[in-house]
Amino acid sequence: MFNLKHVLAIVDFRQKRHFALPRAIELAHQFGCEVTVTANTYESFLDFIPTSSAIDREQIKQEAIEQNDARLKALVTEQDVAGLKINYRTIWNASFHQGLSEYINEQSFDLVLKTAHSHNAIKKLMFTPTDWHLLRDTRTNILFVKEGKWPDNSIILGAINVEDDKEHQALNRKIISMTAELAKSCNSKSSILNVFPWPMVHVQKFKHMFDKDDLFLTIKADHETKVLKAVEDVTKISGKVIVAEGLEPEETIPQLVQSMHAPLLVMGTVGRKGLGAAMIGNMAERILDELQCEVLTVK
Repeated sequence: MFNLKHVLAIVDFRQKRHFALPRAIELAHQFGCEVTVTANTYESFLDFIPTSSAIDREQIKQEAIEQNDARLKALVTEQDVAGLKINYRTIWNASFHQGLSEYINEQSFDLVLKTAHSHNAIKKLMFTPTDWHLLRDTRTNILFVKEGKWPDNSIILGAINVEDDKEHQALNRKIISMTAELAKSCNSKSSILNVFPWPMVHVQKFKHMFDKDDLFLTIKADHETKVLKAVEDVTKISGKVIVAEGLEPEETIPQLVQSMHAPLLVMGTVGRKGLGAAMIGNMAERILDELQCEVLTVK
C-alpha cells in the first residue's frame, strides 16, 4: 500500500525554510523512488501590460521559469542525492494552489510532500489556503512535513472512522495498511485509533430510560469490535488498538496524539467540496489545525 515509486516535493519560495524537500530525499533513499521538485512562479506585472505592447511576454515567462529552476537546483545540491533521479518542474500560474492542484492531478505521484509551518505563538500547525485547496482539489496522498527527522523507534498512529459506508471502509483499509508499513520501515510501533462520540443530548432527554454506564460500555464495546475487525481484515499491527470517547474528534485526537508523543498521524480525508464543505466542514481539516505532529492525509 505504501509502495513509493515517484514522490513530489513542493517548495514554496514565499517561505524561508523548506522541510518537505529533505524529507522527500530521505524517503527516496529509503524506498528507492524518483523525486520531482516543484515550485510556482508568476510575474503579475504582465497582467497590466497591454497585449499590443512590444514586450516579449513569452521571453519573460521563460526567463522566470529558468530562474526558478535554478533556485530549485540550488536547494537540491544541499542534499545528498547520490544515486537518485531528480526532476524539476516550475509551474507558471497566477494562483499558487490552482497551478499545483492541476499539475498534481495530471501526474501519477504516489505521495506529495509539503512543508507544514508552525506558528510560534500557539505552537500548532498553521495551514494556509494552499494546504486546504490541495486537500480538497487533489486525489493524491499528502504528507505535511515538520522540522525533524523521519520518525524512528516511536509510535505511528492511524486514525480511522468506523462508519458503515463503503467509502470509509475503503479509506480505513488504506490507513491501517499504511500505518503498519510505515511503522515497520521506521522501526516503530503501529497503533490504530478510533474516537466515538457520546450522545449527550439523547442521554439527558431520555436518561430515565436507561443506565448511563451501561450505554457507555455498550457503545464503546461496539466500536472496539468494529475497529478490531477492521484491523484484522487488513494486517497485524505492532502496537495496540485505542478506542476513546470524544464528543469532538478534532479536540480528542490531537490530545491523544500529544499524550502518546506520536510524531506522525495517518488520517483519511474524503475531500468534500462546495456547499457540503462550507456548511459542515471537513473533519480532517479541523483536526489538522490542532495537531503538532506530522500528518499523512490519505485519500
